[in-house]
Amino acid sequence: MRKIYPVIFGIVLFAFGCQKDPYPYITKQDVQKIDSVVHPAIKNVAFIWQGNIYYVTDFTKPVVQITNDGGAVKFVRMSHDHSKFAYLNALKEIVVVDKAGKVITTLSQYTQVKCFDWSPDDQTLYILNGNAMAYYGPAMNLPAFSIPSGSDQSVMWTSVSMQGDFAYIAHWFDFFNGDQYELVVQPHGNGQQFVYTNPDQYGYAMDYVNFSANKQDMVLGYKDPNAYGTDVQESTDVFTDLKKYPDFSYGGVCTPAYNSTINYIVAGRHTDDNSTNVPAALFMGSNDTEFAKANVAQSIFLTNYGSSSGNVYTDWK
Repeated sequence: MRKIYPVIFGIVLFAFGCQKDPYPYITKQDVQKIDSVVHPAIKNVAFIWQGNIYYVTDFTKPVVQITNDGGAVKFVRMSHDHSKFAYLNALKEIVVVDKAGKVITTLSQYTQVKCFDWSPDDQTLYILNGNAMAYYGPAMNLPAFSIPSGSDQSVMWTSVSMQGDFAYIAHWFDFFNGDQYELVVQPHGNGQQFVYTNPDQYGYAMDYVNFSANKQDMVLGYKDPNAYGTDVQESTDVFTDLKKYPDFSYGGVCTPAYNSTINYIVAGRHTDDNSTNVPAALFMGSNDTEFAKANVAQSIFLTNYGSSSGNVYTDWK
């Protein structure tokens, strides 16, 4: 019997010695599933850098330059099929290009553009021009704006979800209370309209609303009304699944979009050392886990496309 033990020991030692996989007791497919949860793919992001449009299929993949004329100034909006890109030029005209950067059209007839984006079917670019909706493509059957009585009534921003829910920010001036803002959301179909107000948002004003491209997640941005020349949202309320109240808030981002499925915000944001503004995928979860740091989801910054000044505009579809 004494001769058997060395043989068994040798077999066990050989088995463990040959096992070089970091996860020796699960399959490679299981490892990939774990890694996709811990390090989710941030897919299909467009951004403006140095006056041109760029597109990246995945934050870990090479970036593709779409335009080369340096004419993109702000607010890039990409179609859901990633074949068309719209942006504002220096004349505040909307320019639409294809994925090769070829100009499809320049919409110079809209002179008061506040925001724009693509319909869920990509057939229409809907545009908030002044206080009225305009359409490049078939008209959309969106609800009429409803703003409380007062002076200086206006609509600040609009957004349509993939399900057809319609959200907009209404503004008016009240003689007794000053500037007032509210978010109005009209769910698609026969859903009950709801209104969200937050008068205690540190003196910031509602400025931006954006549905995600995954389902009915929504962000509501607030800007410092005394800050000029910036589109950075000082604070952003994050709503999931068309809830009537936000789940949490996050600050210091430009043109944010949130996806609750993987718990990330994509936006323009400064790097951790505050040196540059870059396209960023920001993890909103907690990193307090028992796993090693390599197995914890992290925020990702495209530092090669940073700017020491100015806004960084992004879109995520």
